[in-house]
Amino acid sequence: MTKNQAKQIFEKYNPADAVTRCPSGRASFRKQLDTYAVAAVNLYGIISIEEFVEIFNSQNTEQTNGKEVFTLLLPVVLKDKYYCFYKDYIVHYFAIDNFDLGEYWLREQGDKPRFVPDKTEFLEYEDAYYEDEVQELHWIKVLKFILKEWPNNRNIVEFFRDLKDHSELGQLFEIGKLLKKYDLTFSSEKQIKVFFDLFKNASNNTRMWSNKGHSPNELGQFRKKEYQKNGQDKINFREHRKIGANEPCPCGSGKKYKKCCRLVEESKTAQLHWSERTLFYETWYGLMDFVNKKKKVIDAEIKPIYPNPVSDELVYKVREVLWQNPELIDDYLASVNLQEEKTELLKSWRNHYIKGMFLLVEYKSEYAIMIGINEKKDNRLYGVLGISRSLADTLQCELPVQLNTVLLPFRDKIIYDSFITTMNVSFGKGMKEMFSEMYINAKEKGIITRLEY
Repeated sequence: MTKNQAKQIFEKYNPADAVTRCPSGRASFRKQLDTYAVAAVNLYGIISIEEFVEIFNSQNTEQTNGKEVFTLLLPVVLKDKYYCFYKDYIVHYFAIDNFDLGEYWLREQGDKPRFVPDKTEFLEYEDAYYEDEVQELHWIKVLKFILKEWPNNRNIVEFFRDLKDHSELGQLFEIGKLLKKYDLTFSSEKQIKVFFDLFKNASNNTRMWSNKGHSPNELGQFRKKEYQKNGQDKINFREHRKIGANEPCPCGSGKKYKKCCRLVEESKTAQLHWSERTLFYETWYGLMDFVNKKKKVIDAEIKPIYPNPVSDELVYKVREVLWQNPELIDDYLASVNLQEEKTELLKSWRNHYIKGMFLLVEYKSEYAIMIGINEKKDNRLYGVLGISRSLADTLQCELPVQLNTVLLPFRDKIIYDSFITTMNVSFGKGMKEMFSEMYINAKEKGIITRLEY
């Protein structure tokens, strides 16, 4: 959008000739409305006038309506341009030079629930830099890390501000560009992982315009309650729990965590290398976006980045459509020109994916072992790697556990498609003995550690 086009749109919805004298006695009320409008665009980026009025009226004795909001705030818009009217919305000044941004925010917000704090906290957002305690705590951890990692970089504060701004806007795909912009390189591979873990935690606790003011974690909790209320299976959208070193291991071995599954997690050999993880998510989310656009599953754009601003709950809906129509992978490959590595990966998924029920029976340092039935109806063992964490650390549940997932080839390894549905079923002594016998018999045939690629 050109500046001239943006200027014309601004003047259309904020016409100077529509300014009228402030009604008697409403000057102080206009100030109150303005404070709410500034807070609203700082928290949401864009909000319909109708919803803005609902929030204001729910928190104040003195009421208003859409017509009065326009009449009272138009002079403020023309004077300050901190926000403006656009169609039936109030929009942040970031969009004044390009109203396509406003349309983008609306698409990202879709039908998500709106975060509406009480009046006292809502008005805190008049300050563009206000953060709640949880968000502030996580970003302080990020700041401490980058100050320690790059102590002599004069631009580090600017990098930190840019990092936060892009996170709040949901533009997580810009992180690589920011690192390049400020000429920042990590001292080790370990530090890369530490940084991205801290950044992901901070982003997941950051209030975002794309989520109507909710943080991704809050939105995830909301969606999880919806799934549970609707009686759906227990899908692994769970929060990662930090387990104490001396706590009993959640796998049910009877050992302390530090002597059991913690060793698997610390070895980092039962999960993809960080570079492989990046390749997986870029390829996977690219496919998810294609499926979503073709089948119109959710009202959001799924960018090929990790962490992804679109919640797992929404991506899961798209994933279900994919495996009901796996030929969509062929359509995707025919419509795009991808790097050879991604093309080969997608072809292998199309030809060799295994969708079904499995029994997870053991965690080893190299992989998690699942029992599944092959095309000949024989029980076979599959050695499956986690993606960003080992399956032991991802699931944190007692073995054996029955689960539903889709196994995928990844070069010379086997992974899953990032979603696992666990069955809330407990097994008695007799069943466990039967599973043990199945495991012993299947082990004689060997553990399958790669699918055709």
